[in-house]
Amino acid sequence: MPATIANLGPGFDVLAMAVDLWLEAEAEPAQAPAWTFVGVEPPPGHPFEGLRMRGQVRSEIPLGVGLGSSAAARVAVLALEGVPAGELFARAVKVEGHPDNVAAAIHHGVVACVADRVLRLPVPDDLEVALFVAAEPSPTEQARAILPATVSRADAVYNAGRNALLVHALHARDWSLLGIAMEDRLHQPARSSIYPWLPETIAAARAAGAHGAALAGAGPSVFAFAPPGAGKQVAEAMTAAAGAPGRPLVTRIVS
Repeated sequence: MPATIANLGPGFDVLAMAVDLWLEAEAEPAQAPAWTFVGVEPPPGHPFEGLRMRGQVRSEIPLGVGLGSSAAARVAVLALEGVPAGELFARAVKVEGHPDNVAAAIHHGVVACVADRVLRLPVPDDLEVALFVAAEPSPTEQARAILPATVSRADAVYNAGRNALLVHALHARDWSLLGIAMEDRLHQPARSSIYPWLPETIAAARAAGAHGAALAGAGPSVFAFAPPGAGKQVAEAMTAAAGAPGRPLVTRIVS
């Protein structure tokens, strides 16, 4: 299962994409759970812990930093349990709590979740995904709890417009629109109180040549869409601006 980045700026709990970092699991039935982990090792209470199988999990997805590690693990466990492909999304949403990351983990590419439907959007092949990968995890529950219970009409209209513009930019392949299209007022302003470096990191990405940038899911990592060959300088600029422990990384959207 791939890592995933949700929201993409304005698409809170609606938009997500799969990126080229992977969790892979191989297993066989066993009397009791017996797992070995290669790469990123999950903490106690991980989804594999209750699966009565013997096997190995290889993961390069950092935990708890906005890259969909939980969704990848939960979808992998359901697949190992033999959940039919047609039921996988609904079952994964039930245990994960929201659809965006699990939809991208299952379907790959860029997805929009509307009601119980998953819509696949065009997958750009001429964008790099630059990342500031935060070193310290932040529980999604904390990052959601800080959000206001209601939003103003102006902020709702602001995000609706930018969501529409982002979908249009992907269809039209007009990357000049991404800077505006990835702006947000529903979750990033509130989350800047726990990630105070977020505005500066997004600004640094734009200054280094990114088309647009946003918080990766609930954070604390930040991602940007960059032109081919510019991902490294954008990722390094974001990491320098963050002033928090972390590392630069360049990856791509997987279809």
